Amino acid sequence: MAPYFSKENLDKLHAGRTEMHQRFGALRETFVVRVYRSDRGREFACHGFARRLGIMVRAVDTVFEKLPPELECIPAKKTVDDAIIAIQSFVMNAFGCLENLAWMWVCERPVWNDGKQLDPMKVGLGPKCKEVRASFTQEFITHLENRQDWVDKHLKGFRDSLAHRIPLYIPPYIVPPEKVEEYNKLEVQSGQALRQLDVVAYEKLQSAQKALGLWRPWMTHSATEKSPGAVFHIQLLADYMTIDEFGRAMLEEMARQGV
Repeated sequence: MAPYFSKENLDKLHAGRTEMHQRFGALRETFVVRVYRSDRGREFACHGFARRLGIMVRAVDTVFEKLPPELECIPAKKTVDDAIIAIQSFVMNAFGCLENLAWMWVCERPVWNDGKQLDPMKVGLGPKCKEVRASFTQEFITHLENRQDWVDKHLKGFRDSLAHRIPLYIPPYIVPPEKVEEYNKLEVQSGQALRQLDVVAYEKLQSAQKALGLWRPWMTHSATEKSPGAVFHIQLLADYMTIDEFGRAMLEEMARQGV
C-alpha cells in the first residue's frame, strides 16, 4: 500500500512541527515575561493565551504520535479516538486564544464604554465588537480583516459545529469506489449475522469489510451539512501558525500604542 504523503511532504510536515515548537517557545516567553498594567490583563495573557498555546502544541504532538503521517495501515479505534480528543481540544483552544487576546487588550489599554467596563458579549476581535475595533490602529485592523474569512469560515465553523452540532471526527477508513459493492454486500451479511446472534460470523464479516478499506488522515464533522474536510496533520500546523501570527500581531499593536 502506497503511503498517503510523499517523501517531500513528510519532510515538510516534520519540519513544520519543529518550527511550531520553536515559535511556541519564543512566543510563550514573550507573553510570560512581559510587564502588564493590570493583574487581569496578565492573567488573560499568561494563564489564558500562553497556556492555551501549550495545550495546542501538545494536541498536535499527540496527533503526530498516535497517527504519524507515515501511517499506512488502518489504526485501532482507541488510537483514533485519542487523536480526535486532541483535535477537538486544539480547535476549542485556538478559538479561545483569540478571545484571550481580545480580553487582554481590553484590560491593558483599557477599552471602556462611556467610562464603564464593556459588556462581556462586546469583547472580541471581530467586526461586531465595535468598541474594541475602534481602539485598534489601521495596521492591526488590516491584519484582522485579511484573516476574517479564516476565522469565520474555518475556525468558527469547526468550533461552532463541535460545540453545538456535530463534533469533529476522523473516519475509521474509506472504501474505494471499486470496492463499495462488495463492502455493501458484507454489510448486509453482517447485519443478518447480528440479528441471528452469531457473534463469530459477525466479527469475521466486519473484519472482511475493514480489509477493503484504506486509511486516510482526514477529519470532518457533518455529512448532511456538506462540511469541508481537511488533512489534519497539515491543517493543525497551519492553524497553529495562524494563531501564533495573531499573538505576534497583537504584541506589535501594543507596542505601537504604548500599551
